[in-house]
Amino acid sequence: MRRKVTLAEVARSAGVSHQTVSNVLNNRSVVREETRKSVLYHLKKTGYRRNAMARSLKTNESNLIGLVVPSMTNSMYAEVAQAIVFEAEQQGYTVMMAVTHRDPEAELNVVNTIIDHSVAGILISPSDTEGAASKLIADLDVPVVEMLNRSAANMCDVFEADNREGGRIATSHLIDCGHKSIGFIGGVSNSTAKNRFEGFAEALGEAGIALSADLVGRGNYTREGGQAACRQMLDSGQPFTALFCASDIMAYGAMDELAARDLRVPQDIALIGFDDMEMSSMPGVGLSSISFQPAVLARKAIAQLLDRIKGPKPAESEIRRDLEPCSLVVRASTVLPRKQESSA
Repeated sequence: MRRKVTLAEVARSAGVSHQTVSNVLNNRSVVREETRKSVLYHLKKTGYRRNAMARSLKTNESNLIGLVVPSMTNSMYAEVAQAIVFEAEQQGYTVMMAVTHRDPEAELNVVNTIIDHSVAGILISPSDTEGAASKLIADLDVPVVEMLNRSAANMCDVFEADNREGGRIATSHLIDCGHKSIGFIGGVSNSTAKNRFEGFAEALGEAGIALSADLVGRGNYTREGGQAACRQMLDSGQPFTALFCASDIMAYGAMDELAARDLRVPQDIALIGFDDMEMSSMPGVGLSSISFQPAVLARKAIAQLLDRIKGPKPAESEIRRDLEPCSLVVRASTVLPRKQESSA
């Protein structure tokens, strides 16, 4: 993580006074050209970020907002981005968006680039569980709000779905459908996947059902990953009659694997996802899913960020933690049509 360099450190490096560096930064004519060039060289060498950026934030001179998301293959992120761009434009801001592909190093790099454009604030859906990017943003006094995923940085406002409760609801639905041997396909190792798994385990425990390690896989929030995790479970020999996938995309992959083995959904294996993507309601898919309102969450997050830009930093007032409620959407992947039920 890039440490914030102080003006005093630049002055020491250049062998000049604090005031001389300030004069160069403010383009004052009192500095000799040779000294100016030396100071500019040491500013670049030390990686100093101009205090003018911080002053512009306080006076609302910057009209740029950064948006950092892990992926655009999940339509949920597109929905979130659309809501944020709309709300930002209504307030006179332009959004600069970057996709990290769930790579913590790439996340840190794009955040550094966005900060260098003197943004007024940043919305981030962090992939790095330790929150290096969020810490960097906060350390540089740039307002930051995390959304959809939460890091361990624990120093900024967070807006996310109630993932644990959503996981519990999904699993309880499968149990209510009569299933006692249920598998779980999680995503990457982040707060979202962890909380959805905790909800899964909680529902099993409440029903007195043992959790089998053979029936827990990771699909990395991709269709291919969901298919591979489902394949591994089927090959393990551990019988199961239902699967809870921590995202709809991974559930589509599980469907691919089940179809490849001529296993029927839900007659042989019932399936439920999370996120309630538009494709899940299409004929031929009919995926039961856990739904929340990403656009509502996004609007709350951008409103909070704008409040932080105009008002107190998190250290000066209570940090906000907002959980968007989840609900169950039942489709054909978990419940047989009545005609089939009666003839079974």
